[in-house]
Amino acid sequence: MDPITTAIIAALAAGLTQGSVADAYNGVKQLIKTKLDNKNDVMVAINRLEQKPQSKARQMELQEQVEENQLEKNSDIVELAKKLMDEMKSSGDEKHIMQAKGKFIAQADHGSTANISILR
Repeated sequence: MDPITTAIIAALAAGLTQGSVADAYNGVKQLIKTKLDNKNDVMVAINRLEQKPQSKARQMELQEQVEENQLEKNSDIVELAKKLMDEMKSSGDEKHIMQAKGKFIAQADHGSTANISILR
């Protein structure tokens, strides 16, 4: 997933706490809005995701719009998205999002472990 979509999803998952995280998130949104002028498909996708941040379909819609508008090639937006992620890390509001598809999958985060035992 591109850094812009990842940062937006993570910020929404964190609940956009007050202060610097919310400011950084709003900065990313404003820059996207400014760079795209009248192309508002990305902003529509962001607004829809804000309504239902856990929706995988809306997350994929945002990713699709970011890709279609080639935002990942815009260094200003990518840099601001990275700053948003850094702000979440430093504020302690960072959420980790892991996705897995398939059978017999174990996932672990923050140095923890995950095991699968299959008894047949």
